Amino acid sequence: MSQVPDVIVVGAGVIGSAVAFELSKRSVRVLLLDEALPGRATSASAGGLWPIGEAIGLGCGVIYHAAQTGEASAGPASLPAVFRDFLAASNARFPQLAVELQDISGLDIEFSPGHGLLFLMFEERESEFVRGLAGSLPPSTRIDVLSADEVRRLEPALSPDLKGAALLSGEHQVNPMLLAEAFKRAAMRNGVHSRPDARVTGLRREGGRVTGVAVGDETISCGTVINAAGAWAGTLAATIGLDLPVFPVRGQIVLTETLPPLLHSCLSTSACYLSQKEHGEVLIGSTTERAGFDTSVTPAAIQSLCRGAMRAVPLLAQVMVKRCWAGLRPGTPDELPVLGPASGLTGYLNAAGGFRTGIVASPLTGEVVAQLATGERPTLPVEPFLMRRFE
Repeated sequence: MSQVPDVIVVGAGVIGSAVAFELSKRSVRVLLLDEALPGRATSASAGGLWPIGEAIGLGCGVIYHAAQTGEASAGPASLPAVFRDFLAASNARFPQLAVELQDISGLDIEFSPGHGLLFLMFEERESEFVRGLAGSLPPSTRIDVLSADEVRRLEPALSPDLKGAALLSGEHQVNPMLLAEAFKRAAMRNGVHSRPDARVTGLRREGGRVTGVAVGDETISCGTVINAAGAWAGTLAATIGLDLPVFPVRGQIVLTETLPPLLHSCLSTSACYLSQKEHGEVLIGSTTERAGFDTSVTPAAIQSLCRGAMRAVPLLAQVMVKRCWAGLRPGTPDELPVLGPASGLTGYLNAAGGFRTGIVASPLTGEVVAQLATGERPTLPVEPFLMRRFE
């Protein structure tokens, strides 16, 4: 672009592209920089819109907790209510957002209402975990605890070994790759400039202000840099002396061959989650491994996911695997995102640490970070998500 950009967004995953899209609606000169690195968090997502499920630990949280503690049947603590409300508010934007993005970008993000999120219970400790969740629910939400017979009437393909299931209605899904691409294309249609082959090697700082970014030997100046570099956000922040505790969490994924309609709900267990996508494949995910920036697939992890899937849906034992891959989610110590400014520093904003809620949080994250960049009052308070909480 010929003029100095007002804002540079580093990272064109779902969060960076959502921020760029929201900025594009505010007549801001935006440059979106990205490098095609393997292992984006978006690729490790099932696209499940499970705001309440993730907030109380019935989604990927049970898998992460089991990986961290080795307790395959115990459940995690619920995330703070302020973040639960953030996720619910973001999720509520998806029906209209799907229409808006298709109108501008031409892409269908495959927003799909379903029966909800089913947490399958095989052990008594899982039932105890579900019974303890009542106090974590917002007033308008309830968990329906189903008997084994009731859950199999809802999902006939499920295992006869189930003790029951917990149903959260109203939890939907999208195609995460199409969502990220739709945000990016819509932003570009609105005037955002994009450099998809730009490897940002560091930020530029003068005293207490960030002044731009380095792309190889080139320095690009701007008014504000937004760090949306996903699992690499901590590495980028470190180039100007910021200790941003974002780290990669590897998630390995299995995708089956195309099948006739088999599952109507998104399924979650202590071992894996399962979701049948629009074109018939069943997506089985995801491990939560602290393996650095290693995006390789391991036989042990894939076998573990497949065993968990076959325990839940025995028919999958007869199904072929189409492909396996891994992505890197941006984890944080408290599992909450890092949004907004860094203490004592101007010209810099975080849009990082989405971890297992980046897809559902993306509409509101993009809105709030764009508001901060343009001096607007944020739709929801960002104080709980500021970087200073780690100081």
